[in-house]
Amino acid sequence: MTGRGDGRWLEHLTAAKCWGLLASQPVGRIGVIVDSAPEVYPVNHVIDSRTIVFRTDAGNKLRGIDRSPSVCYQVDGLDNEDCTGWSVLVKGRATEVAFADEIRALRELSWPFWTVDDRAHWFRIVPRELTGRHLHGSSRSIDPAVRRTEVR
Repeated sequence: MTGRGDGRWLEHLTAAKCWGLLASQPVGRIGVIVDSAPEVYPVNHVIDSRTIVFRTDAGNKLRGIDRSPSVCYQVDGLDNEDCTGWSVLVKGRATEVAFADEIRALRELSWPFWTVDDRAHWFRIVPRELTGRHLHGSSRSIDPAVRRTEVR
């Protein structure tokens, strides 16, 4: 926890809080490398067994993941009035879901589709590292938080 002296303080979130926040939002952003440059795309996601699952179609995002499956994934929640919010960042590897029975099971999850059409490719991000921060608007006492949580 760190503070600015004006009542605001920054909480470094536990892995459990990070997973809860990831699950609370239907859309996040995936960062991939395309032609040696980083690109970021919004995607719908669901949480399944401490992994992040999303769908995509042919295009730069898929091409980037195929060439370099190391990705980052970020989800945020902001309150512009209070200048408070939180952010969770996942670093990991995206692997395509290839088995029909696994895709059938994933289709049964509660998907918040924001797309206008179906996506042909299903991916699962297996986290290597999970970090989260929450900027609060008033001071209060909390247990010291872990700054970085390694995923095992």
